[in-house]
This record gives sequence, structure tokens and C-alpha cells, in this order.
Amino acid sequence: MKLLLVSALAALLTAPVAAQDKSQLTATNALPAEDDLAVRQVIARANQALDTGDYELYASFYTEDAVFTSGFGSTEGREAIIAAMEASRPFITNKRHVSGNYVVNGEGDTAVVSTYLIVFERETDLTYVGSALNVDTLVRTDAGWKIQRHESTLDPATERAMNALMGNQ
Repeated sequence: MKLLLVSALAALLTAPVAAQDKSQLTATNALPAEDDLAVRQVIARANQALDTGDYELYASFYTEDAVFTSGFGSTEGREAIIAAMEASRPFITNKRHVSGNYVVNGEGDTAVVSTYLIVFERETDLTYVGSALNVDTLVRTDAGWKIQRHESTLDPATERAMNALMGNQ
């Protein structure tokens, strides 16, 4: 169980704990409904691609020069994102990444989406693994909306649990 929790928490691939930026909650620059739905679909489809273990598909939701920031550092570019996911495969396998409480702001060809991420174990039992705040910046490309920047911040209880299990008190 301890190994499972460590593995699952590491799957969050998140940055250190930071205060939530409240400006995202009060912004008034809403996207048109069609764009709002499209950026939500990108986030949902990327999460599901991650859960399938197809990291090339996962990276296809990012721009070629995307920046992926996590508790393990920052990675730039699709190939580096794929490599980071491959290196984390043991921690990501058999997890379910669920985003909710979408707050979407944007203007023109740029959108900023904040979501709460909840991660569950889905094979051995139904176990809550951890949670985080994700903030994704998306841009409209010729191929549709793509994630240009992904930043993930562990919730404090998740970070404490992860540090304790990894011996980083």
C-alpha cells in the first residue's frame, strides 16, 4: 500500500505548493462558448490519453515548444514531455486523472484554464491518491487548441503525504 501511494502521488507530476492565484477566479474575459468547450475538451482528452499510457497521444495535445512544469522540474517540448512520461510510467500506470471545477478565461487565441486534479488508483482498489491545482495556458493553432504551458501545484496535504512517504520530511 505504501508503494502504491508513493507511486500514485508521484504520478501527479506537480510543482511545490503555492497559494492559488485568485485573479483567475474574478477575471471577466470569458471565451465564446465554442472555444470554452474546445479548451475543456483538450484538458479532458489529455487526461484520458495519460491514463491509457499512450504518451505520444498525450503529448499531441501540447504545442511543439510546450513547457511542462512539475515537482520534478520543468520540461520543454513534446519529445521531452514524452520522455518524462515514459520515465514516470511506473507511477502513472493504473491511475485515473480527473479534472473538475474548470475556470476558463481567455481572449482571442489564448486561454488560461485552471482545474482541480484528483487522482485515483483504478486497478487494485478504489483509492484516493492525491490532488492538485493545474493551470494550463492554451493557444489556438492551425490544428486547434493546444496546451502551451502546464503548471501543476500539489495541494498541501498531498505534498506532505508525498514527502513523508519519500522520506523528505
